[in-house]
Amino acid sequence: MTEATPYCTPWSLHFESDGTEDYAVVRDADGHALAESSTFWLPQPGDPTPAALAAIRLMATAPRLLEALHDLLAETVDMDLKYGIGLSEGEEDAREMALSAIAAATG
Repeated sequence: MTEATPYCTPWSLHFESDGTEDYAVVRDADGHALAESSTFWLPQPGDPTPAALAAIRLMATAPRLLEALHDLLAETVDMDLKYGIGLSEGEEDAREMALSAIAAATG
C-alpha cells in the first residue's frame, strides 16, 4: 500500500431512488456524500449501462485506480529506471501519461 491520502477511503457506491428514478451516490469511508449522479433507471440484465451509471462507477473506484497506477509505476518502469534499464518509446509514453494522470488527480 502507498502512503496515506486525504481522501477518506475506501469510497463506496450506493443506489437510491427519488420515487420514480434511481441515482447513485459515492460516499467516503465516513459515509459523507462526495458525488451524486443524475437520475437513471438501473439496467436489467442485457440492457445497456446508462452513461451516468458508468461515470459514477468510475468515480467510486478512482482512489483504488490511483493507488494501483502509482504502485504499478513504482514496481515496473520506475524500478527499471532505478536499476539503469532503459525504457522503450511506448513505456516512456505510458509513464508520462500515468504521471500526468496522477498529477491531475492529486493537484
